[in-house]
Parts: sequence; C-alpha cells; structure tokens
Amino acid sequence: MSTETMASTRGSVSAMDGRPSPRRGQAEATRALLLRTAERLYAERGLAQVSNRQIVEAAGQANNSALTYHVGTRTDLIHAITHAHGQPIAHRTSEMVRAARGSADPRVHVASLVLPYTEHLATLGTPSHYARFTAQVTADPAFAGGILADPLLAPHFQEGLTAVWSHVPDLPPAEAALRSQTARLAIIHTCAEQERTAAETGTPADWLLIGHALTDAVTGLLLAPRHTPGT
Repeated sequence: MSTETMASTRGSVSAMDGRPSPRRGQAEATRALLLRTAERLYAERGLAQVSNRQIVEAAGQANNSALTYHVGTRTDLIHAITHAHGQPIAHRTSEMVRAARGSADPRVHVASLVLPYTEHLATLGTPSHYARFTAQVTADPAFAGGILADPLLAPHFQEGLTAVWSHVPDLPPAEAALRSQTARLAIIHTCAEQERTAAETGTPADWLLIGHALTDAVTGLLLAPRHTPGT
C-alpha cells in the first residue's frame, strides 16, 4: 500500500468515526485562539484601536491573512465572538424564562434576563474580557445597531421581555424606550466596570452579588411610578 493510500485511508477512518482530522483540529484551535485574542484586545483597547494585523501578531500567527482565512471579515469576527458566548447564555435564559412562566413577581422575570449574563461571566474566570468586549461593541457606531442580538437569544429573551413589561405601568412609548435603554446600558456597563476592576486587582468579581443587585435595580427602574413633567 502506498503512502498516499495509507494517508487517505487514515483520513477516511478519522472522518467515519467522527474524530476531527489533525489538520481540522489544528484549524479549529487556531480559530479559537484568534477569537480569544481579538476579544481581549477589543475589550482592553476598543474596536477602532485594534487592527487585524495586531490580532494576528498577538495570537502568534506568522501569516498576516490568518484572521481572514479562519474567521472572515471584521463583522464576521465580532459575530463569532458574540455567538460563542451567546450559546450558554441562551441556554440558561431559556431555562429561567420557562421556570418564571406564570409568576406574579416581576423581579422573577427580570432575573430570568439578567442572571444568565452574570452567571456566564462568573464562568470565565479572572481576568475575563467578554463584559468589556460587549460594552465596546455597544458603544461603537458601526456595531451599535443590534449585532449583539444573537439569534439564539431571540425567542427566549422576547418571551422574558414580554413578561417583564406586563408588570410595568403604562408609559408613553418614548418613556418606555428610555427606561429599556437605561436598563440595558446599566447591565452592560456595570458588568464591564466590575470585570475591569477584577482584572486590574486580581480579585474575582462577585458575580452572584452583582447579578442580584442589578436585578433589584432594573426591577425598580422599570416599575418606578411615572411623574408627569411640570407637576
């Protein structure tokens, strides 16, 4: 049997038994390294301050086109990082939203949307970068239009939002939108600052405390009575 035939046979066996080939495994490892490196650099410096070349160099890759080859465009890269974190968050959101169905306590519904995010951040260790990455993407004009709305989250998150808003006093649309935006930014930027502090001090953030404090704060913000300006 020739060397070429043996190599082909090994590749076929690997594919048949479900194991990735060494080449495919190496490619997946390189892609994961590029995603982690990009997430860290974007979190620490901001999206506009980080070039593809800097990501490739920081990841120790000799080929300047490695990022394009393994991930794609800059937008593809942002989506890939968000999607990787979005999967466990979506799974936990689904669990909590289902458990909250029928509850008359608005805080329970708010918790089903807040805690999956902070619980995920708790799994990332110290230092982590995803909370700061999220804040950077949210603040970047090129990506502020909803790139963080991962499709995995959509059905569960929308059900949770509907349950939350069923407990909120009737508000004019502009005021409802303002409260919603304020709550979203409070969660994103509070978590980013807590993550930054943990990275700088080496002391892990208390994500359990942070998650429940944010749940209380957002519940209060959304349920606050409306005062007509001028009265």
